[in-house]
Amino acid sequence: MLSKKYVKNMMLMLVLMFTFAFSMNVHAEEPVDSNDYSNEVVPGYEKTSRWSYTSSVHAALSLSTSGASTTYSDVTGYQDLVTKIITYTYLQRLDGNSWTNVDSVSHTAYSWHTAYEDPMTTVSWGHDYRTRNSVYVYSGDSYENIVFYSNIHHYHSTSDNTNCVN
Repeated sequence: MLSKKYVKNMMLMLVLMFTFAFSMNVHAEEPVDSNDYSNEVVPGYEKTSRWSYTSSVHAALSLSTSGASTTYSDVTGYQDLVTKIITYTYLQRLDGNSWTNVDSVSHTAYSWHTAYEDPMTTVSWGHDYRTRNSVYVYSGDSYENIVFYSNIHHYHSTSDNTNCVN
């Protein structure tokens, strides 16, 4: 028969092993975005805290079976505060472990709400795509900048994902 001390030590050892095993964090390295966004130079005073002027943002990407891409961007500010919205939309492709800009478009609206649908370049088979959206929402000369993304779209065959990272 096993001694009580041996059983206690064994239980302690098992608890420690399970604690250690479940506390380890394992994750894949996230793709990086090393693109240059210096073209987003906008006039105005220092930006304010995020969501001071903006009530909602939405981005979407549509890819047809022929590779035609369409981006969607929708920004709503507070009606009594917002005087201008500048949007930058970048169509991005995942190359290895980096997001690369393949097309872009920008718009300026003197309103508290914007919604744009833009046809972009035809995309290549075997890659993942998303949009990066950067908006500058103004109240007078002050602004806030919000960056948001669409969902990632896999443009490849469901039976052959050899070129697909995700």
